[in-house]
Amino acid sequence: MQITISIKDSSKAKAFLNFIKSLDFVTVKESDEKISYPTLTEKEIIDRVTLTNEQIEQGKTVSHEDLEKESKNW
Repeated sequence: MQITISIKDSSKAKAFLNFIKSLDFVTVKESDEKISYPTLTEKEIIDRVTLTNEQIEQGKTVSHEDLEKESKNW
């Protein structure tokens, strides 16, 4: 598992990082690589919500339990 954490206070970030590094089951890899997260325009968000609402109205839904079961096969 890989996690990105953003801490605004640099002194607290250093203390937290030192704590994380002390854990034997965690490997810390520092990188200056920029990570770009996918973003949606306002129109794309509205379109996606509209489509989702239509799917819900048509009964095209999956229960949380079924989704968890299905995700274990991914």
